[in-house]
Amino acid sequence: IPVVTPAGGLGCHIDAMKFVPHIPGEQYAAAALGSALYIAGGIRTMERGTLSEDRNPDGSEHIASMELVRFAMPRRVFTLSHVEYAIDRISWLWDNRELIEGLRFTEEPETLRFFVGRLEPVSDWQEKLKAKFCKDFPNGL
Repeated sequence: IPVVTPAGGLGCHIDAMKFVPHIPGEQYAAAALGSALYIAGGIRTMERGTLSEDRNPDGSEHIASMELVRFAMPRRVFTLSHVEYAIDRISWLWDNRELIEGLRFTEEPETLRFFVGRLEPVSDWQEKLKAKFCKDFPNGL
């Protein structure tokens, strides 16, 4: 009998509602945290929360019960040093989480809004986060 093992890897999630509780549901906390992770470390993630939901029939936002940021780490690609780097950047963001604010749509299609829609920050928070990062890591570490 052949044994089949999954070819996948590791996955983990961050609860954005606990990481950035100051971001209202209508400003997509998980997507904003994912954006911050990309700014602080080039780390790509997937939002699983309000942004992934469709709006209510009346056009109001359907606020998800959970706001998760998903990391996929294929075990054949990532090394321990990759994981340690991600942990370092996540820890830095935790210490600077008050700088992270929300996002809003600039273009919101009726279908697949999380995939093809366009968002912008609600303020200049991304520039402030970048400036703090450059101050803390002057050599781009």
